Amino acid sequence: MPKIVRNPRIRDNIRIVDYNLYFNGTPERQTELMDWYERGEVIVLSNYRFDAGRKVIANTSFPNGTKKLRLHSAGLNHLDAPREREWGEVRQILNNDEAKVAEFEAAVAAANAELIRLVDGLFPRYRYTKRLCIYNLTEMLAINLHFDSPQHADISTQVRAFVNMDNFPRIWHVGQSLEEVVRDFYDEAGAAKLEGGHPRAFTRAMTQAAFGDRFESGARPWPRHSIAFRPGEVWFVYPNVTAHEVIYGRRLLDAVFMFEQDDLLNKERYLPTLVERFHAERRKATPNPE
Repeated sequence: MPKIVRNPRIRDNIRIVDYNLYFNGTPERQTELMDWYERGEVIVLSNYRFDAGRKVIANTSFPNGTKKLRLHSAGLNHLDAPREREWGEVRQILNNDEAKVAEFEAAVAAANAELIRLVDGLFPRYRYTKRLCIYNLTEMLAINLHFDSPQHADISTQVRAFVNMDNFPRIWHVGQSLEEVVRDFYDEAGAAKLEGGHPRAFTRAMTQAAFGDRFESGARPWPRHSIAFRPGEVWFVYPNVTAHEVIYGRRLLDAVFMFEQDDLLNKERYLPTLVERFHAERRKATPNPE
């Protein structure tokens, strides 16, 4: 179980979910989980520990500055081919040591297989178009509160899962919903000028107006919950609509399992649809000067 400090000044949006009840769960359990996820709840698994490949990965150091690596394994249903450039970078980092490379490749294959099994068993009703397994094996420190703004946000949505692959806790802050920030910062962000544009421009503008840039961690007095995810813990969050912040972490496996709007339980939770609604509500609430 993670260590959680809940802030009573904001809505409690953290749910502890029993793996034994929800993995391959009843249709009612599946619907419940989809609803929580799409609303932006932080879903943390209990009675489960992710150990596949973690012993090796937790003891593999990548130099700071290494970008996130999409490391896919042949023979697994990633719906996306392995990328030679990124595996080539891994081999360089491991000094082309054949034994170390083989050990790391086996660890990644085991972790990817377990992550695919886990997400498919918890969210089986989403029809994935890609199952991306992304490794961030460098130290992260004080990445300010933000909403994610992915390039694909105008064409597909995602299940986003995070796995702490380290032997040290990964520490997050979780803040308010996109709806709450839009209510308070729509005008300050100049959001009206963004109508009709890419939805990522909208979430970036809201992040900047409410929280500042990535280096302003803790500089603005917005209430937030604190979570320390223990080694091997897994959590899910729709990061486009829930403000979140990395305080500290080292080794992370990040799943981006993409699917189309039609598979959402609530189609209105698709980010472009949400953004369109925010603009329409603000136009309706703004008096016509004529």
